[in-house]
Amino acid sequence: MYKLKEALYGLRQARRTWYSKIESYFAQENFVKCSHEHILFVKKNSEGRMLIVNLYVDDLIYTGDDISMFESFKNLMQKNFVMTDLGKMRYFLGVEV
Repeated sequence: MYKLKEALYGLRQARRTWYSKIESYFAQENFVKCSHEHILFVKKNSEGRMLIVNLYVDDLIYTGDDISMFESFKNLMQKNFVMTDLGKMRYFLGVEV
């Protein structure tokens, strides 16, 4: 799980602006947006392994079946955005995981 350190808080269209920015970044990195859930992005590599990213306001939750894809994703995200790695998810929307 990641949390943005800096965001566009206070701006009237902050959520839309952030979503547009992250959506274009995911498209550039060959993620495919789910047609039924617009906050869910999936990336598959040549071996059929996948990385699934869920975007909730300014938090990212990711999972998949390839640890090397996790590391690559974390490194690219930290390189392109100011983010903090919160480690493994323990709570989400007040629900213990």
